Amino acid sequence: MDDLLRWVRDTPLGHFMRETGNAFPVAEMSHFIGLSLLMGVMLVVDLRILGVFKQASYSSVLKLIPMAIVGFAINLISGVCFIATNPFLYFTNPAFYWKLTFILLGGLNALWFTFAEHRQIAGLPTDAQAPALARVMAAASLGMWMLVLLLGRLLPTFAPVAGG
Repeated sequence: MDDLLRWVRDTPLGHFMRETGNAFPVAEMSHFIGLSLLMGVMLVVDLRILGVFKQASYSSVLKLIPMAIVGFAINLISGVCFIATNPFLYFTNPAFYWKLTFILLGGLNALWFTFAEHRQIAGLPTDAQAPALARVMAAASLGMWMLVLLLGRLLPTFAPVAGG
């Protein structure tokens, strides 16, 4: 595993991230913007499905989902930049593995929603309650993305201590 992590660290991206003065702060800013897009849209969509924002039509809030996808893509790119900077800080951190797990589960939940529930929800009248499965998926989505956010904030807490 150490050889793979050294290889990742020594890629051109890793060198760029470490040797270009503003690269890491720009990646952090981008990650925050992506996170804001992703979490903002998911909050609106999931809360609407759970019965909040009843004045907004289901179809109108579902039209925001492409912005969440853009936010996720920004986070994916900036996250890869963080890892390339020093992969040893991430791949020795249990919070990182839990974060990846919840990103995967959140993504699978989003895919299931897209292919199994999206059309049915989009066609509902504004005053209708979403089906029970959609509400469970929305609650799970909120929980998983909040855990991703929390685990991202906990990464420094569980980071290995130099010399320790």
